[in-house]
Amino acid sequence: MRRCGREAIGVSGVVGLGLLVGLSLGCQREVAPEKLSASVVAFGQYALESGLLVRTTSSYEVKCELGAIFGVEYRVDVEGHAFGELPVEFRWRHPELAVPASKIWGEETPARSSRPVLEWGERALEGRALWTLEDPLELVNGHYEFVIRRLDDGTVLLSQYFLLGGC
Repeated sequence: MRRCGREAIGVSGVVGLGLLVGLSLGCQREVAPEKLSASVVAFGQYALESGLLVRTTSSYEVKCELGAIFGVEYRVDVEGHAFGELPVEFRWRHPELAVPASKIWGEETPARSSRPVLEWGERALEGRALWTLEDPLELVNGHYEFVIRRLDDGTVLLSQYFLLGGC
């Protein structure tokens, strides 16, 4: 959790209190992990059409070919009127890969930055996580799984898997 307060900015006294009040408004609070839930809005394969990414199928089976795009549209909800930093991470789990050009190593890859911020007045975080088969080294049969999990204890809030076959 980020520190917001006198210790965080190193001031004291009446002048410090005024500065503290002004700066505290910009501090991000962390939403309590137990107030979070996540759901799949849509999933499947995507394609570029007229310069836009559109979902073309709602299938978890993915044909093993360069240029294939698959993924999930998700929503992270926060109970109540909480806002601030969401203590979650977004990851892709996949077969063992070593793709130097894409900086992909191992069986897990970040899908986006962890700890996104839900601004005041927002009720949910919506997003899309896509995987594009860009390199021949990625053409490996197996399960690809998008997960959103809590940072405090690793609880998986959302899981959507895809089966890449025919490689």
